[in-house]
Amino acid sequence: MSWQPPSTPPPGYGPPGYPPYPAYPPPGYGSGPTPWGPAPGLAYAGFWRRVGGYLIDGLIFAVPAVILFFVIFGSTISPWMTAVNNAAQAGQTAPPLVLPTSGLVTFTVLDAVAGLLYFGVLVSGWGSTVGQRAVGVRVVCQEDTANSLPLGRAVLRAIVWWGAALLSFVPGLSDIAGLAVLLAFLWVAWDPRKQGLHDKLGGALVLRTVALPAPMPYGPMGSPYGYPPTAYPGASQYPPEPPNTP
Repeated sequence: MSWQPPSTPPPGYGPPGYPPYPAYPPPGYGSGPTPWGPAPGLAYAGFWRRVGGYLIDGLIFAVPAVILFFVIFGSTISPWMTAVNNAAQAGQTAPPLVLPTSGLVTFTVLDAVAGLLYFGVLVSGWGSTVGQRAVGVRVVCQEDTANSLPLGRAVLRAIVWWGAALLSFVPGLSDIAGLAVLLAFLWVAWDPRKQGLHDKLGGALVLRTVALPAPMPYGPMGSPYGYPPTAYPGASQYPPEPPNTP
């Protein structure tokens, strides 16, 4: 009968002069940060993916906002449109649209409250907005990617929506607020962790799930020595496997 190697090599088993076999999977496999995300299986959501989510959220927000605008200012817009039509027929300059201050304040406050609820409370409770869920991303704590943002931090992160809404009708501040919001969103494009300034303010990461490759078996099929695969750093130090001789 020809010699057969043992089914389970003892520690240090192998040809003389070979280094000890390391454990496989290597220590730390499946945990710790990677170049693409805070842990294997998680990747930072890129700029254009997040833009897609914001576009969906913008459409969801726009429809009720337009309806609310006409509900609040309908009594002002209707006579103004009549005046514009009469001026056009008479060859005169159309009068400007002047919205009542009380209506502007009401619309601004309701818009800010909607932004706070949608981008703050919803993100804290559900982990994402509808648009973010549609593009496959979620908002988590940067120190614990298993948990969504606490309510206070989610509301603080959402200041780019509800804060900008409150300042949108303030002369001299609306343009500054708009530039600040644009910079907060563009920051995602060059930040190494794809965080916008509002993400940093709330201590948040926006992540997507990626497939994690399964570990390779400990050694190639039929290997009498169970050499570890070459898929991890340092494996190249092992010489070719000797033939299985009697």
